Amino acid sequence: MIKKITTGKHAGEWSVRIQPRKNGKRISWPEKFVSSKRQALITENRMWADFQSGLDVNVAKAVFADEFQKYVNKRAKSISPVTLKSWQDSANAFKKYFGKTRVNQITTALVSDYAHDYVTKHQTTVSNSSTIAKRLVHMRNFFKSLQGRFIKENPVPERALKTFFKQSDFSVTQECYIFTPEELSDIRKLIFNDLKEIDYLPNWIGRLAILIESYTGMRIGELQALKFENIVHSNNVWTFKINDSWSDYTKSFNGSLKARPKGYSRTLVPVPEKVIKLLQVFENKQNEYLQELGCKNTSGLVFLNLHDYRNTANNIPITQHGINDMLKLICKRLDIKSGNKRLSAYSFRHTICTNLANTPKMSYPWAAERMGHSLQMFMKTYVGIDPDIDKQMNVLWTNKMAQNVAQNE
Repeated sequence: MIKKITTGKHAGEWSVRIQPRKNGKRISWPEKFVSSKRQALITENRMWADFQSGLDVNVAKAVFADEFQKYVNKRAKSISPVTLKSWQDSANAFKKYFGKTRVNQITTALVSDYAHDYVTKHQTTVSNSSTIAKRLVHMRNFFKSLQGRFIKENPVPERALKTFFKQSDFSVTQECYIFTPEELSDIRKLIFNDLKEIDYLPNWIGRLAILIESYTGMRIGELQALKFENIVHSNNVWTFKINDSWSDYTKSFNGSLKARPKGYSRTLVPVPEKVIKLLQVFENKQNEYLQELGCKNTSGLVFLNLHDYRNTANNIPITQHGINDMLKLICKRLDIKSGNKRLSAYSFRHTICTNLANTPKMSYPWAAERMGHSLQMFMKTYVGIDPDIDKQMNVLWTNKMAQNVAQNE
């Protein structure tokens, strides 16, 4: 029911009310006031939509932890198992800290207290990739779904960490290590030489995975799910066309690439023909090895875990942990040291993206697509400073300053 108010503090505004029934009983639904008839019609339609969707109008008075858990449960089917675990961890943490605190009792000050309490108790630092950062993002998203209907303002600021903490409380985010061209070449040469000497096929897996990763920079979950049928020859180059990824957490295929619908496939950057020929040799060796074990590679996986008979029989690939362990051994043999930077198999992805971004006349949209990211994400997250370009710029600027000094003497 819509009615224009002519007297009182809401004079000139429009009153919007609905009188829904459930099981024959009338349900009390909060009245709202808006400034125009058009807004009133929109508000009335939204009220009925909220009622028909089963929304509880008393949510503002409900226990925050309980409502947040319901919110997580509703999202469960639309997010990956790994993401769901992160949300559930937040739900558990909120229940423990906030207890029976109601939704309308959650204030910005209380959220700030929670953030500081978390950092103090866990003796952790503050950064955009920290656990407390994720907790606050989850909480803000929950309240955002209520804003304008059950709460006036979101108690979690948009940039909560900067609002709650001093700049000195923040830690410098550990940079991801970028391999130099010489290091990439050394890693590849070492692997090719190793594979010429190794007869025990299970010891091929980790090395071969790192070799492929050094050329493609695909996500490790995508690497684990790589199949021989993904090899393609197009436009006179060899590459891979992938459409699936693996989760060590669920020990199963995801059925799609990250943030992409099922059935979507992505073509990677080109790889040398000698790498493809090596894969074809490995495929034959793998078939012979599996025949001896009495197993079949029904999934067609390249990096089938041959170190464990049960995993082999169940068509389970090598783990991310196993790939990273092999990389550590290779880097140790080559005396590649990362200093205070983070070095893992992901470093290949960061290196490839950085090299793509620093290649003259490179099409960034093409590069972003090959790496499986939007252009914005490619530029913002994965484009680092190319070490060679960094050195060149240092020399260029040093020479420029020296030239200026010489001119002024």
